[in-house]
Amino acid sequence: MIKIFFEKEKCLGCKTCELACAAAHSKTKNIAGAIREKRFSRIRIKVKNGKIKVEQCMLCSDPKCIKACPVGALERRENGTIKVNEITCTGCGLCQDTCPFNAIKLYNLPTVCDRCMESDEPYCAKACPTKALKVKAV
Repeated sequence: MIKIFFEKEKCLGCKTCELACAAAHSKTKNIAGAIREKRFSRIRIKVKNGKIKVEQCMLCSDPKCIKACPVGALERRENGTIKVNEITCTGCGLCQDTCPFNAIKLYNLPTVCDRCMESDEPYCAKACPTKALKVKAV
């Protein structure tokens, strides 16, 4: 399982990680394509009361989002990430409401981090100019 650790003292709040994530999940694999395709980042940097924090899937051992889904559209993969069955999902948003980390966002269908499993490292971490995102196998 791959975890992404956030070192907030290194973060500039530039959101380069968000742009890289959206581009990586687009068909064209670039920012312009992500905008046209309405692709959204699965990691979000937020600033509240002057403090920077990250919103991302924490790969819970007992995911509340899965339990909350009334149609069983969410499942945990072997690598720990959450997969959304786009055919079964009704877009009700209960998974988003239940997530204690605010990691799921509903844009017609839920978006949740897949740790860029097709890549050697998640694109958000690769793109971070200050290396505030660290990837570790757990």
